[in-house]
Amino acid sequence: MVFWKGRPVGKRRGTPLSNGWFTEAFGAHYPLLYQHRDITEAERCLARLQALAPLVNQPDELILDLGCGDGRHLELLFRLGFSAVGLDLSSHLLERARVRDSGSAGFPLVRGDMRNLPFAENSFAAVLSLFTAFGYFGSPAANQAPVTEVARTLKPRGRWFLDYFDGDRVRAELGTGKAKTRDRELGPLKIREIRRFEADQSLVSKDVILSPLPGKQAEAMALGVPPQGRHYTEQVAVFTIRELDDMAAAEGLVRVAACGGYDGQELGAGTRWILVYQKTK
Repeated sequence: MVFWKGRPVGKRRGTPLSNGWFTEAFGAHYPLLYQHRDITEAERCLARLQALAPLVNQPDELILDLGCGDGRHLELLFRLGFSAVGLDLSSHLLERARVRDSGSAGFPLVRGDMRNLPFAENSFAAVLSLFTAFGYFGSPAANQAPVTEVARTLKPRGRWFLDYFDGDRVRAELGTGKAKTRDRELGPLKIREIRRFEADQSLVSKDVILSPLPGKQAEAMALGVPPQGRHYTEQVAVFTIRELDDMAAAEGLVRVAACGGYDGQELGAGTRWILVYQKTK
């Protein structure tokens, strides 16, 4: 049982944690690759969400940060006076979240699979899926399970805040079939990333090839990158707005607000889709 301020948040449902590319991608090296996704960006994100719709309807209602990672959004939520729970599959990132939370009032952190949440029905006033913490399981149909779980755990009139990349922009960028390659060096690592569409353009793949820099093998090993290097492929679904709306509607969620980025651009005019869905009952 998970508790917050002495009351139960929910109960575990007994389903084993899953395997997939995401079990490897979100390892100890992940915060280094995405170090530019910092607390300043998280502040912009949460400010935009609150401009679109209230996070809670009543004081002390709970928020679920679904795919909370290292806890940067959780930290800000608590600074702002909200009560929140974080869930992630990565034990490495949850440990970083615990370190981030050290010395504070403490926010509950749970390891779990977003397709089978360890929480009771009607537990949360809001569920946050931020920085593309969605679309990891293949086809649109395979990604319905997290939407089902979001709707199940939301209170009536609760809201799902989905921060996702702009699928139309991704299709325009990679739709020619030509892969995009980026090389860089960060800390002890040499990094090559190759982004491409799969054949039916329903998935965008990113090959990630990590190698230790000369003389930095020990530092790289501490990040889970052995001397021979590490290679894995991320795969995220590329939806249309209509597909996302239909997936939400199938679970009794209706879109009530949207914009195209953290600066409040019109939907389609920015680089992201910030979508707010409300539970109808």
